[in-house]
Amino acid sequence: MPTIQREHAQLHYYLDDFTDPWRRSPDAIVLQHGFSRNGNFWYNWPPLLGREYRVIRPDLRGMGASTADAEHYQPTLDVLMDDLLAILDHEGVEKAVYVGESFGGIMGMQFAHDHPDRCRALVLCNSPCRLSRRESQTPGGSWLATMEQGGIGAWSAATINFRLDMRHADEGLKDWYIAEMDKTNPEFGQALHRYLDSLDFGPHLKDITVPTLLLTGDESPTTSMEQQQFMAAEIPNSELTVYPGLGHGINAIYPEWCVDRMREFLGLQS
Repeated sequence: MPTIQREHAQLHYYLDDFTDPWRRSPDAIVLQHGFSRNGNFWYNWPPLLGREYRVIRPDLRGMGASTADAEHYQPTLDVLMDDLLAILDHEGVEKAVYVGESFGGIMGMQFAHDHPDRCRALVLCNSPCRLSRRESQTPGGSWLATMEQGGIGAWSAATINFRLDMRHADEGLKDWYIAEMDKTNPEFGQALHRYLDSLDFGPHLKDITVPTLLLTGDESPTTSMEQQQFMAAEIPNSELTVYPGLGHGINAIYPEWCVDRMREFLGLQS
């Protein structure tokens, strides 16, 4: 499990590489997790991609096996972009396909926008360009209070329908999802949540030039079809593909469908 020492943080990432060893520079793909999760949330993607790509699954600083100094914890897009570039440089990756889910997708928009020379294509799974506030829908009223009092696991359990469509997901997946999110330090989760409240990438979408695929369910409570259609209209070279009758969590519930759509999209861009 590779690690990199950064200022005020030690970054961990998973590397899944089952490409032919004589291929000197196999294509790379980054799978970036969302809010208060970790690289293990992509566990069902490497078996589908490992023969084609060097699969890199970073843990954001302060999450998963990546550590961070709480006194200097600043989960801004600029800081997280520097972390991502450090990982790519450490692996000698000049250009990668970037796949992000939820907040990981917002990071991908920043990556594609600021570093188009490093991004072959962008794939957004259930990714908004901005998040609307829904604190009144959480038991106790406040998401931040729920995190502080019960940890990220309690918050995740109270808001699971924003993350997983339980009409399609297995109960075991839900329990694992909550337990895995509960590993995140609530202090880091609260800091990232406060930052997300102020984030709106909408004005910059028109400046993303890399090929972009948006994958979503048409009934997601977090990434509405209205917002997804807005994003597809704003990003010049983009395609929106919709799974009918599905809420949130498309990457976790239907990885094969996502990978098939991605392969088709990348094939058209070749």
